[in-house]
Amino acid sequence: MPRIDTEPLVSDDDAPRTLDAAATATTTPSTTSIDEEVPVHPPALDYNSYRWFILEPAVFLIFFARYLIGAVYQNQILYQTCVTIMKYNATECEPLLGIDRGESEAAKKIEVQVQEYSANIMMTTSLLESIIPAFVSLFLGPWSDKFGRRPILLTTFTGYLTGSIILIIITRITMVTNISPWWFLLSSVPSVLSGGTCALITGIYCYISDVAKERKRALRMVLNEASLCTGMMVGNVASGYIYAATDAFTLFFIASCLMALSLMYVYFCVPESLIPDHLPTGSRIREFFRFDLVKDLVRTCFQRRPNFDRAIIWLTMIALTIAIFDMEGESTVNYMFMREQFDWTIKDFSLFNAARIVVQIVGSIVGMVVLRRVLKLSIITMAMLSLACCVLESTVRATAVYWQEMYVGMAFGMMRGVMGPMCRAILSHVAPSTEVGKIFALTTSMESVSPLGAAPLYTSVYKATVEFYPGAFNFISAVLYFLCYVLIAIIFGIQKSMGNSSVYQAIGS
Repeated sequence: MPRIDTEPLVSDDDAPRTLDAAATATTTPSTTSIDEEVPVHPPALDYNSYRWFILEPAVFLIFFARYLIGAVYQNQILYQTCVTIMKYNATECEPLLGIDRGESEAAKKIEVQVQEYSANIMMTTSLLESIIPAFVSLFLGPWSDKFGRRPILLTTFTGYLTGSIILIIITRITMVTNISPWWFLLSSVPSVLSGGTCALITGIYCYISDVAKERKRALRMVLNEASLCTGMMVGNVASGYIYAATDAFTLFFIASCLMALSLMYVYFCVPESLIPDHLPTGSRIREFFRFDLVKDLVRTCFQRRPNFDRAIIWLTMIALTIAIFDMEGESTVNYMFMREQFDWTIKDFSLFNAARIVVQIVGSIVGMVVLRRVLKLSIITMAMLSLACCVLESTVRATAVYWQEMYVGMAFGMMRGVMGPMCRAILSHVAPSTEVGKIFALTTSMESVSPLGAAPLYTSVYKATVEFYPGAFNFISAVLYFLCYVLIAIIFGIQKSMGNSSVYQAIGS
């Protein structure tokens, strides 16, 4: 059945064309009148020889740096809250730095008080990093369809680097004098203004959709997720050891160097995925703030489509948003939960996260090879399996009494990393190529807005239950992951009933 596309942002003659890793684009001569000019487009470059991992090193480095900072950043906030807000002395607050365990009852009481206040700072950080990037992302998708993906990547990487430099300056000041923990929010401002994770994920997945073969798109997205998770794992593992061997200032400096390296890699080694000769030459900044772009995005996402395409797009976007809601909510309180329930240090927490990521990477790659290639499971089935794993893991975490049970839950959740790439692969198959940027942009905006509800909800539940059941918030995650499973199951039913369509065959094979 013919596809229905919205009118492109620029005319067909000027529209940017994507570089496909599958083949070089060529122009085919046709019979025309003598006076008619046939536009001759330069052939797309052949990226088969070197494009397979072209973005993955930069993705690895930026997430390595971000997760190197993560837990230590929270410890700095806990310590400054203790000494400046709660007015305890440095000796009483020292266990909150996360290097040594606070074994005494007095230390545990202090930590409960400090965590209740610090949770508000963590929540504010989460909200700050959600609201503005979500708004910016509405412009990013249509703008990148017109002007290219590379500017988005360069801007977001620059924002992260600037934020880490600010964090170094703040940490240096705390080595001289104690300051309010709220000052640490300044380090989030550059990345927020440049679009943050929202813009980064939009740019990455649009880039992959541009250059990957259609049949290999899901695999490419899983490999990108694997490089992202590897960076998170290495960052989590290295964080505890570097922090124990040095201090927060040195660790943040190392993270800044890694971010600078990733920015240089993108600048020198990552070409534009849209053919540069076909990109418009107008003012890119002025075009970015056109509300016509947002109108076009909304029109694209809500327009009527053949069969059940619109329903599939929205069910997938909602499932992705709920899954991110879960992850963002958990990340707000996870470290405090581990400290309270199992008395873990940064090193314990980092090792657990690293092991979880290793299991997730191995589970995702083995799942793609065994379940997808050998057993020929469909994209939709893989997404459903990953969500079932998420439900099991959250249930085990919610009922955990001993720390070993956290590792049991980790084993149950080994395929959770497949969910995001599979859902985005569904979107890339159902949406026409001229609309992928817009749909990915709205998806990441919805994902970025989710912490607006997730952070207050999980923080409130944790604060209300921390004294008698710290892990209660995991039940919320289990229920919401099951809801995502139901949404993808509906798509599975649609695909089975409409399997004669080529699009539905693609997502069902």
